[in-house]
Amino acid sequence: MKTATRLISSAVLLTSAFFVSSALACNTTAWDGGVADATAGDPTADGIARVSGLCGMKVTATDGHVADNSPTDEATFISRFYFFPNNIAAGSHEIFVALSDQADNNSDVFVISYDSGNITVDASAAGGNSVTVAADPTHWNLVEVAWTSGGTGELWVNSDALVDTATDTFTPGTGSIDRVVMGGPDGALFDDYESHRSLAVGALLVGDSNNDGQVNGLDISGILKEANFFDPKLQDGTPDCNLDGSVNGLDISGILKAADFFDPIPCA
Repeated sequence: MKTATRLISSAVLLTSAFFVSSALACNTTAWDGGVADATAGDPTADGIARVSGLCGMKVTATDGHVADNSPTDEATFISRFYFFPNNIAAGSHEIFVALSDQADNNSDVFVISYDSGNITVDASAAGGNSVTVAADPTHWNLVEVAWTSGGTGELWVNSDALVDTATDTFTPGTGSIDRVVMGGPDGALFDDYESHRSLAVGALLVGDSNNDGQVNGLDISGILKEANFFDPKLQDGTPDCNLDGSVNGLDISGILKAADFFDPIPCA
């Protein structure tokens, strides 16, 4: 059975044996480790882009974040989230931090940062090293990290950890993870955070607007409903086929390419 903590501006639950998935919610109140200057919302009412479901999360001030204290001295930790730079200010910005102590914000194990189109994982605080991979400054970026104390670290950027080899590897150092913090500078967008103890998380099926596990003509109908200027109906799947932060006619073109029976092209 896949065990996971699923955090999408939503509830976080933990049992003594394993991580447990939680329900979606358009708020940040259930992040058990604290929230500062971050808000959840939908694209129609709040203007906050999302990858899947009805809501995403936006940072509203410098160093805005949500935090999760569910991990308990984890020697292995795999996390996946989607990140949109959204015209944030130039410079290096921490967007995800894994810590070894719930009460000490200086107890870094590894840090993920974004700087002018690059994603960097830095495990030097735990005695490891760092690697940097190019990202897309104008679209949602899929980021997944597999960390194992004393083993090998793996980083995927805009590739599927379930089917693709890692974009790069790094030395993770040693330690354990007891808390994670996700956030960044003013305007940064996040969605679909999920963490596992041992199993890769992988990518969402972008373009699957009706959330039935397939990309086909039915998804075009959902995008037309959501893109209706007068009475939009949000779709609970992943309608933003090209991951540009908007749902519109470009996504229909992407779905047609992805649904091509003879030569399908992933719509993102």
